[in-house]
Amino acid sequence: MTPTNQTGNLAANNALPPDQLSPKEVIARAKNFQYIIKRNWMLLAGMIVISGLIGYLIDASSTKKTVYAAKIIFNLGGGSGSSQMADLGALASAFGLGQAAPEASLFTGDNFMLYSKSIPVIEKTLMKTVVVNDTSYLLVNYYIQHSGILDKEWEEDTALQKFRFKQPTLRKDYNKLQIAAMADINARISDELSIKQVDRKSSFMALIASMENVDLAKSFVENHIVTIEDDYRLKQTKKTTEMERFLSHRVDSLYRQLSGTENQLASYLNQNQQVVVAEGQLKQSRLSRSSTFLTQQYYTAVSSLDNLRLSLIREQPLFTIIEPVTLPLYATIPAKIAMQAGFAIGLVLGIVIIFIRETLRNMAKN
Repeated sequence: MTPTNQTGNLAANNALPPDQLSPKEVIARAKNFQYIIKRNWMLLAGMIVISGLIGYLIDASSTKKTVYAAKIIFNLGGGSGSSQMADLGALASAFGLGQAAPEASLFTGDNFMLYSKSIPVIEKTLMKTVVVNDTSYLLVNYYIQHSGILDKEWEEDTALQKFRFKQPTLRKDYNKLQIAAMADINARISDELSIKQVDRKSSFMALIASMENVDLAKSFVENHIVTIEDDYRLKQTKKTTEMERFLSHRVDSLYRQLSGTENQLASYLNQNQQVVVAEGQLKQSRLSRSSTFLTQQYYTAVSSLDNLRLSLIREQPLFTIIEPVTLPLYATIPAKIAMQAGFAIGLVLGIVIIFIRETLRNMAKN
């Protein structure tokens, strides 16, 4: 084989596949790309500047506002009603009521979290009167004024723009406009309000309100925790409260009957001091026996009522504030990334336009 043939075979063996580039070709193309960029740098810079300016205008016109988070950490301790089950059971049986002691925990886990964000509880909070900067407001009106709902959900609704509550109102007394307003407010607060466990190993709970106004967030979360405590205590002790009301009515009834019987006995003795007839003595004996029986019943009922009231106090759940709302509140500033995104988009668009332009130029030359 001649040297010429050997060189040709070697060159053929070292030839690169069509889908690969040699280092020389890579360097050549890089220099060509650099030349193209230099030739079109004004176009590329213009696209970047224009896109960045558009992004800046988007950021400047953004309606997103800073959100302030007011947080209260508390602990909910259950009542000690379970330890009184035996006494209350015996007491209830004496009056034919059966077991009357409530469960130690009416709401647990996720149930309590859902309950805390329920519409009836939220509306009770909104109907409270708050004092902000030495001025009294109905909390629902202060929320309408400072929450941002006027600029977003109600921006195009003339009737709701002028709407305000004149006084605290129950849901059953709402008119159509109030129903529509409260529906929007409840939907907004449902997203702004959260309650969660601070730590998986702890029983501490955190109630957080994230709103666009510092005073609004602070006032709402402070009043809402009071509403939850009052409403929760009312529901937790409902059965025992009903029994206490029944026993209180029974004590009053026994007292009236006992007073009437004692008055009759005293009047009979005054009028018949020397009576020796058997019929007269029998009536006196009956009145005395009735008075003694009612006296025993009355003292038993009074003692039972006192014990039940003490048990009611023990059964009430205990809300302990671990960490109240502290100022300044944690602020979440909305990120303005439209300008940075504009620069990136401008760069990509500029490269694409330059590629199309150079391709058309090469086609025209060919």
